[in-house]
Amino acid sequence: MFTDNNSQSEDLYLNTVGADKVFTPVVLLLLDGWGVAPLSEANVFTTAKMPVLSSLLTEYPVALLKTGVKNWNSRYLTLGAGAIVNNDEEKVPLNLTTILATAGKQQIKIMDTERLAALTYFFNGQIEGRQVGEDWQVISTKAGGGLRPLNAAKRVTEELCQTLKGLKQYDFIVAALPLIDLMAMSGDVNQIKKAAETIDKLLANILAALPDGGVLLISAAGGNAEKNLDLVSGGIDESLTDNPVPFLLVNRDFIGRTIGITSPTSEDLSLLAPIGSLADIAPTILHLLNLKQPETMSGKNLWL
Repeated sequence: MFTDNNSQSEDLYLNTVGADKVFTPVVLLLLDGWGVAPLSEANVFTTAKMPVLSSLLTEYPVALLKTGVKNWNSRYLTLGAGAIVNNDEEKVPLNLTTILATAGKQQIKIMDTERLAALTYFFNGQIEGRQVGEDWQVISTKAGGGLRPLNAAKRVTEELCQTLKGLKQYDFIVAALPLIDLMAMSGDVNQIKKAAETIDKLLANILAALPDGGVLLISAAGGNAEKNLDLVSGGIDESLTDNPVPFLLVNRDFIGRTIGITSPTSEDLSLLAPIGSLADIAPTILHLLNLKQPETMSGKNLWL
């Protein structure tokens, strides 16, 4: 699927493509656990009160993306590579982080220890260590002797907000908030619902901190809370699903605009058909930063 990158020069990544506007920073927020399925008693999002997300879904461009194989590492490889990766041992010759580093962009990854490997090693195409101009901010979770998932999510959000308001200017920021996913694995429906509603409240803080010139992309590497109850057995299904995930672009310039459809959707995202995949997120980020998409990225820019 991938092509050799040895013959490609740095100029490929530095060339601009004439985007209408360059957004700084571009923020990718991954709300793992948030998948899309028809509304039902098996879907936690049917009853969870999430007014902030509901408002965003009716005001800003939204689309559904296919997720690929049921493997977190493969999906994070796909996110970084801008091309579908079905095997987490597959060699990825080029990734978004490397392209941004080569172009002289400043970037930071913010996560808890639950997503440390996913958002660094796998997102970066199985490259160990940081790239030039890349920072990491890691919050310890309970498994590592640190915070419980709920408090870790709050700390990640605090770090993201501080970064958005800080003196150092980043071109690209990616943060992972897997609280919904972690609570879905607990099997406690009330805790899963509480996690979803907590994420909604935390999102309000992130929106308040986002600079006017920045754009917030909201998505997830996969879901499970949308199909957490097995209606046949009555038991809890905590497994990662292959359902599509949402993709939102948030910036005041985008209000009332759409992705691939002629009118804004209702809050029931299951009525939409997927128009792309996780591989399309990296090309979209490059477009928003006015950077050229390399040939190794088979995904497409969703924001034309």
